Amino acid sequence: MRSFVTQAVLVACIGVFASAQFNPSKPPAKPVKSDIQYIKCQVCELLAKNAYRQVNDMKKALRPNQKLPEMAVIELMEHITDPTKDQGEWIAKIDLVESGDKLLLEEQKELGDCGVECKTVQRAAEEIVGDNDTDLAEELWKLKMTRSQFTNWLCGQLTKSCKTKPPKLPADRKPGPPFTVLDEQQAQLQKMMAGMKEQGMGGTVYDRDTIMKKYMNGYDDDYEDDDEEEEGPSAVRGKQPSGAAKGTVGKLAEKASNVAESALSYTQEKLSSAFSQASNLLAGDKKAAPTAEL
Repeated sequence: MRSFVTQAVLVACIGVFASAQFNPSKPPAKPVKSDIQYIKCQVCELLAKNAYRQVNDMKKALRPNQKLPEMAVIELMEHITDPTKDQGEWIAKIDLVESGDKLLLEEQKELGDCGVECKTVQRAAEEIVGDNDTDLAEELWKLKMTRSQFTNWLCGQLTKSCKTKPPKLPADRKPGPPFTVLDEQQAQLQKMMAGMKEQGMGGTVYDRDTIMKKYMNGYDDDYEDDDEEEEGPSAVRGKQPSGAAKGTVGKLAEKASNVAESALSYTQEKLSSAFSQASNLLAGDKKAAPTAEL
């Protein structure tokens, strides 16, 4: 019985993540590569703007006479094209809007669901950075250029993303999907799942009902077989009908779901506190920061 309790807990924990954000029947979004030619220059300009701003913010947070670690800029360039990372959130705030024969990038205030348009912008940004990440990191670390100069250097000289005008948008091109705002909890879960995948814990995510069917089928038979091996009065008392067995597992899964949700909330609060304390230390906060207990 203990093994089934463990299974129920795992099912519920995975179900919490899956039911909150991910639809197992929905295929992952893919970029529209043919659209990149219309937006590459705009993406390059936004990439330059966000990279420059983030490095400038890091420098402003330094203590007097403190130098910006080069690794911090290298890490920025590693994540600047990933919308699931803080450094790449700017990608998830872009909406592609058709305007006559042009495809324009409109920045939104809130994060959006990273669907087809988000993936298209991400692919364009990845092509721009490409093998230039070291050169970009070096120039940003020195930060001797103004933002305008850096943008011209990146998009005009280094990558030539803005050297030529984009072609006109075909009149028969099908408009893209509307921008869908992602609420805070969904964004946190998306980042958490991306982090798990990065650590090798990713994979296909199923909803709770699917997992129950996938892993709990045959539970009743196993339960009854175990009872039949027993002898004496305890065997009679131990047998339960299949309906009761399913009810037991259902209750366990429900309780485990509540525990998992509470644990998730608690962990998020502690992680937020830990990150805040780390930021204060990096910013030169002289106050002693208590250790976060996870």
